[in-house]
Amino acid sequence: MPTLARDMILMLILAVMWSSSFTAIKVGADALPPTTFAMLRVVIAAVVIFAWLKIARRRLTADPRLWLSFLLIGLFGNVIPFILINWGEQEIPSGLAAILIAVMPISALLLGRLMADEILNVRRAVGIFLGFAGVVVLIGPEELLALGDNVMRQLAVAGAAVCYAIAAILVRKLPTAKPTEHGTGVLIASAAVLVALSVAIDRPWILDYDFDALAAAAYLGVFPTALATLFLMIVVASRGVTFLALNNYLIPVLGVAWGYLFLDEPVGGDAAVALVLILAGVALAGGGPGTRKDLARETA
Repeated sequence: MPTLARDMILMLILAVMWSSSFTAIKVGADALPPTTFAMLRVVIAAVVIFAWLKIARRRLTADPRLWLSFLLIGLFGNVIPFILINWGEQEIPSGLAAILIAVMPISALLLGRLMADEILNVRRAVGIFLGFAGVVVLIGPEELLALGDNVMRQLAVAGAAVCYAIAAILVRKLPTAKPTEHGTGVLIASAAVLVALSVAIDRPWILDYDFDALAAAAYLGVFPTALATLFLMIVVASRGVTFLALNNYLIPVLGVAWGYLFLDEPVGGDAAVALVLILAGVALAGGGPGTRKDLARETA
C-alpha cells in the first residue's frame, strides 16, 4: 500500500477513536477528579502497550536522552492535556470544545515551522483555515456566542490543543521511527507522572469508583490512548505534524455521522457545506511533501 494511502487510513482511524472519546471523558470526568481519571486512563494504556511490546519481543531503550524525550512528549501529549480537557468538559458545551480543540492544526502549522522543519506555504495555510471554517459551520456559529462563559475552562481546552501540537513536534524529533518502543516509553513516563500527581492531589484510595467511570477509563486507555499512540507515532514520523493535526477537523464530522447513524439526528445543509470545506482543507493541507526534507527527496 502506498505510504500516503496508509497514512490517510491511519489518520481516519485516529479520528474515529478520538471522536468517540468525548462521551467517555464526560462520563469519567463527572464521576472522578480530572487528575485521577487521567491517571487511570494512562495506566491502563501503559499496561496494554507494554504487554504488546513483550508479545512483539521488543525491548525498551536504556538511553537516558530518549527517556527525557519520552517524558516531555508524555507531559505535553498526555498528562497536561488530559487533565485540562477533563476539567474543561465538566462545564463547557461539547460543540464549543470541538471548536477549541480545532485550534490544534493552526498551532501545528505555526509551531511546526518554528520548532521543526515543517513546510509553511500558502497552500497549507489555506487548507488549515478552510478546515477550521468547516468546523465552525458544522458546530454552528452560535456556539461562538458562548465564548466568555467559563473562560478558564475554555482556555484549558484550547491549551490542551496547543499541547497536542507541541507533543507531535517532539515526536517528529525522535531519532528513529520505532512506534511500539517509543509509544511504550511515552505512556510509561506519562503514567509515572500521573500516578504521582494523583496520589499528591486526590488521594485516590479514598475515592468512590463507579462501574461507568472505570469502564470509560478502560475504553479510553485501550483505544484512544494505547492504540492511538502507536498510530500517532507512525503518521507523524511519515507525514509530519500538520498532516496529523488535520484529524481534529475530521472529528466533528464523525460526531455528526454517529448522531445520524445511531441517534437518528437529522443532517442539514450546513453539514454538507461543512464537509466540503473540511475535505477541501484536508486535501490542500495534507497533500504534497510535509517537511523540507521530504521536499528535497522528491526534487532530488
